[in-house]
Order: sequence, then structure tokens, then C-alpha cells
Amino acid sequence: MSAVQWILIAIVCGAIEVASAGFWFLWLGVSALLVALGASLGFLNNLEGQLLMFALFSALFIIFTRPLVVKLFKSEDIPTTVEALIGQHGVSLSEIKPLQFGQVKLNGEIWTAASDEEIREGSRVEVIGIDGVKLLVRNTH
Repeated sequence: MSAVQWILIAIVCGAIEVASAGFWFLWLGVSALLVALGASLGFLNNLEGQLLMFALFSALFIIFTRPLVVKLFKSEDIPTTVEALIGQHGVSLSEIKPLQFGQVKLNGEIWTAASDEEIREGSRVEVIGIDGVKLLVRNTH
């Protein structure tokens, strides 16, 4: 195969990598570029040698460098807005009694809140759960 064909394979692998983002096709594309370089410099003239080098480069890149790149680009799960509220503290803007709703200010926003204990106005509260669009809170004393 010619260097141009290997470059085309590398481009296709790059496009697939962009769509999948699993860092598998990236290494196949890099390997194809190395084989294209070898073919253009006259080191790899026959198809068997090109395929062997492609397989060797791909295996080495996937085994030794993929884990490092995956670790480098690993993103931590970001909690959704609702999940992120649990454990945060706010202030009760009104009295909250069991089976009744009140209001709580949390991060500059006012929320409807419920509690299974009595909470005085102005008390510091902690979010312990979410029920629909209402916060479930408890007194932090």
C-alpha cells in the first residue's frame, strides 16, 4: 500500500476517534501514520511488512500508552444540580413544622423545604434529601 493510503486510514481512524472518544482509534491512526512515514521513506515496501508494523505499533501504543492517556483525560462524575444540593447548608426563612412546608435560602436561592422535625426561622439547616422540587432538611443546631 502507498503512504497516501495509510494516511487515509489514519484520517478515518481519527474521525472514528472523535466520534467515539475511547482512545482506541487514536492509536490505530498514529500507527497508520508511522507506517505511512516508513512507506514514504522506503523502509516498508511490501504489504506484509506494512501490516506487521501497523499491528506491532498499534499493539504497543494500546498496551503502553492508552492507559496513561485514559487516566490523564478521565473526567470525574459531576453530580447533577439536585445531587449537588445534598449535604449543603442553608438558612430557614420561615418556621418549618413536620408535615408543613417552609422556605430555606440555599446558595442565594429560595427553596420550599420540609422536615420531620420543627425548625425555627433563621436556623441553620442541612439538606438531607430531595422530594420533587422540595428540599428535605434537618436542623444543624
